Amino acid sequence: AAMPVFSSGQTVRQAAGTYAALGSADLIHAAGGGILAHPGGVSAGVEAFREAWAAAMAGIPVEERAKTNTALAAALAAYG
Repeated sequence: AAMPVFSSGQTVRQAAGTYAALGSADLIHAAGGGILAHPGGVSAGVEAFREAWAAAMAGIPVEERAKTNTALAAALAAYG
C-alpha cells in the first residue's frame, strides 16, 4: 500500500483538512518551511505542528487549541 505524502507550502493550517479528508494520520507531512520559518525557531515550529495535528485528531478547531499554546498561536499569526 502507498502512503500519502503532502509537501509544498504545508503549515499548521493544513492539518485539520488533511486529517478530515483521509480520516487517518498515517501519512507523511513534509513541512520544511512551515517548521523552519516559525518565528520562534525550529523547536517551536515542531511543537506547533504537533499541536495542530493533535487538535485535528481531537476534532478541536486549531484556533481554539492555539489559545493554550503559544507556539501554535505564533504559527497561525505568521502563516495567516
